[in-house]
Amino acid sequence: MDSTWEVECAKRLDELGIRWIRNPSLKLKYTTRGRRARNYIPDFYLPDHDVYIEVKGYWTDAARHKMKDVQERNPVKIIILESLEEITSFALDSVAVKQEKNRVDEYL
Repeated sequence: MDSTWEVECAKRLDELGIRWIRNPSLKLKYTTRGRRARNYIPDFYLPDHDVYIEVKGYWTDAARHKMKDVQERNPVKIIILESLEEITSFALDSVAVKQEKNRVDEYL
């Protein structure tokens, strides 16, 4: 794990009985603002729900661009959790996925 928040997210997913994958070989293509081809490695993938989770504590312009480009190039659903409170209270259902998908668009 890259952060204590990611550890907490893994614990929360385990508490909820949600199967997750953290796999560095799982990559989504995107292009930087400088037009360099790059790969985004999601923090978590929930294979039973076909949803990615990004644990994000701080937004930069580059991070906003990356997430926007990832979604434009890849037909994926990404839930962004921005605080420890969001992580510890996270619950996955079809309504939450739709709402969280719309939240991603707010940041971009």
